[in-house]
Parts: sequence; structure tokens; C-alpha cells
Amino acid sequence: MITLKNIVKEYDGKQEGNRAVDGLDLEINKGEFVALLGPSGCGKTTTLMMLAGLLKPTSGEIYFQSKLVNHVEPKDRNIGMVFQSYALYPHMSVRDNIAFPLRERKVPKQEAYERAKETSKILQIDHLLDRKPSQLSGGQQQRVAMARALSKNPEILLLDEPMSNLDARLKLDVRDEIRKIQRNLGVTTIIVTHDQEEALAISDRVAILNGGRIQQYAPPSELFNHPVNLFVASFLGNPPMNLIHGTIEEKTGNQVVATKGFEYILPADRRLDKKHIGKSVQFGIRPHDVTVCAATDPQAIKLKVDLVEHLGSGKLVKAIDPYNKLETMIRLLTDNKLELNSGEYIYIKFKDRKFHLFDMTDNGRNLLHHS
Repeated sequence: MITLKNIVKEYDGKQEGNRAVDGLDLEINKGEFVALLGPSGCGKTTTLMMLAGLLKPTSGEIYFQSKLVNHVEPKDRNIGMVFQSYALYPHMSVRDNIAFPLRERKVPKQEAYERAKETSKILQIDHLLDRKPSQLSGGQQQRVAMARALSKNPEILLLDEPMSNLDARLKLDVRDEIRKIQRNLGVTTIIVTHDQEEALAISDRVAILNGGRIQQYAPPSELFNHPVNLFVASFLGNPPMNLIHGTIEEKTGNQVVATKGFEYILPADRRLDKKHIGKSVQFGIRPHDVTVCAATDPQAIKLKVDLVEHLGSGKLVKAIDPYNKLETMIRLLTDNKLELNSGEYIYIKFKDRKFHLFDMTDNGRNLLHHS
């Protein structure tokens, strides 16, 4: 197990604005695949560098199992690391690149080459052992970097945006391969990425960071379906969640979210404590939870189609309030059978119990999330 306790990393003094990581707590189980996800400057790479020993925390403790490693040198941490740039030695063959960490540990040359060959077979690059990095494609170079990191049988594998230099199609193949290798070897793996699709696809759990703090740490499905706050909800999802400003009100025995364009009655099992009446909220609903309905539906909301984007598997419809009361566009996903054109009027409704309410008086906390 890897444990980070109240980790702080400050640069250029101790002013709060200079904290790259601010009181981070994190536990990673043995053999788990964890992603550190967030926007640029959120502290994810700094956290990875501290795990690697390349940066020292200003305060807090890092444990590998029960051993405190704050002052353990990188070479003594038994980690493998793959950098964004791959950092291969251009004058060395693939074989020598993979064997390099072993040779640094004084492993005999023949043994190092044998282990390099074994590792290269796992990554299906054993036919490339005599080539130089300049003779390889981006995907092949990425595999060599992975093989080099794995050749010394590390207890922990650290991946710093290893797929950011690959084209979209190759990313899909490589990420599947990384996940397969990680499962087969059972090595504890932490990946840093700003690509949410990548993080959700290959990780057991994802830590979403913002401002040097973890906003939520959970399996992908929980993050997507039960975000704890507005940041997590708005950061995850492509197309993004619809967010509509409103107020919690009580009318004729019902609780409603009153917006400038519509009123949404909360189902009985989603009613809030009375202390929330009058609060300013963001009503959140994902595009796949918005459906086209008949004008006679009691929940129908009239909109005007602004744009239709063809996605292949379906269409992304962007619609606006025809009366210009609603200040935001509403996105919905439809199948290809539904023919819609710009300027056309439609009626939409929201799927029951798929909405979220974010309290704008409490840092965007999800009022419907129960931790």
C-alpha cells in the first residue's frame, strides 16, 4: 500500500498561493491502478514527482507499505517511471535502453540482456531489440519506455502522461495494452493525465485534483454518476454536464428548482431539508439524460434547436430557450433516427432522478450526494 498523509509542497516561500499541493491525503492499494486527473497546474505531476523521490514534500509523510520514504533516494524506492517524452537514449539500441536500469544496478550484462528480452516479449517489441529509437514509431518508443521501466521488476510503476504524444487511434491501442500488462503483472500503478477518457477507461480509482487538493477519489462510475461537487461534475463528461442556475423553492406542497426558463418539481425521494429552501443552486443534468418528448408531456420544456453535431453513433443537439429567459444552452444526445434541424422547435424533459443540485453557497457541494 502507498499512503500519503497531509502532503504539502510549497514553492518560493510559504504563501498559500505558492502551494502546488495543499494537504493531500491518498491511499493506493497494492496492485491497484490509480489515475491522478485534473487541469494544468492542479498538482498531479508534483504529486507524482514526490512519489518518485524527485521532489521532497514541504511537509507531510509518504509511506510505501509501513516504511517512511520521504528521504529515501529515487534509486532506492524500487519504482519504474515512464515520462511524457519517453527519455530514451538515442545512441543506444532498444536492447540497451531496456537493460540500462539493470546495468546501473551492476547486473551482469548477459543477465540484463536476458531480462530485457523477456520484458520486450511482454510488450511485443522483441523483434525491435537491435534498432535505435530514431527507427521506431511513437507507439514503439512508448513501449520501449514501458519495457525499460518494467525490466527491474518495480513494486510501483509511475506514468507521467505517457500517451500524450500519440495520435488518437494509437492512444486507444496503447492504453488497452498498458492496462492488460498492469493486470497481468499486478504492479501498483499511478498515471498522471489530463485526459479524462483515458483516466476513466483504465483506472480502478481516479483522484480528481484542483488547486492542489483532491476533490473526489473514487471508481470511475461513481465519479461520473455521483460527483461530490460542481468542479467534479463540470470537469468530467464530454459533452459536459448541463448546468442551469436556479433557486430551491416550496410551492403548493412541492419542492421545485425555479429557473428563469422552467420549474422542475423534485421527486419525493429527492426532497431536501427545509434549511435549503431559498438557496441558490446549479441544476445539473448530463446530455444523455435529456430526452425529446411530446408537447403534451407535463414535464415538457420548449426549446429551439441551435446546432446539430453528428457524432457517428448519434447526434449532439444544442438548443436554446426561444423566449431568451434561460441564460444557458442545453445539450442533449439523440440517436441518428431523429431528424432535427437548426431553427426547429422541440420539447425536452429530464430523466427521473438523474439530476444533481449544487449548492452555490457551499463551494458547489452536491446536495444529493451522500458520502
